[in-house]
Amino acid sequence: MTVDESKIRVNTFLQETLNTIATKNKEVGSAFSSILESEITIKQKSSSNDTPIEELASSSQDEAIEAFKEALRTKGALQFYQDYNFEKIEKMIEEKKAELMDKLGLGENTQPPLVGEERANALALLEDMLDAYRKQLQEKMQAEDELKQQTSTLTTFLKDLA
Repeated sequence: MTVDESKIRVNTFLQETLNTIATKNKEVGSAFSSILESEITIKQKSSSNDTPIEELASSSQDEAIEAFKEALRTKGALQFYQDYNFEKIEKMIEEKKAELMDKLGLGENTQPPLVGEERANALALLEDMLDAYRKQLQEKMQAEDELKQQTSTLTTFLKDLA
């Protein structure tokens, strides 16, 4: 077997794997969308007997549900999930930033306030710490996703055996 034949075989294998993954992602997205639609329908049917006060709350919930469904339709399940995780990470980063600013003496109520080089060093340290925290959160969420995927695959496999 020549090098070119090996490259073709590897390329073919990678393409087949990519196609399989893409198909599974579409199936998962489709399944997610159908489950979501059915749950929303059930919820809407069960709340059809609302009183007027409950109708006001229900209408704002309906708007939120419609916004959610529209975002899901336009972005797709995978992009929606990634954006959701990104928003969670950004919120956690903001909370951590506020906490670290107080600890590093960069808060508004710090007495005496940091100035000059001390402040610049503290800000640089803050950015480094936030970057490390962001990486840690991304790795954690990626590991959780992989664990969920492995668990799902194992569950499917065990159901097929049964």
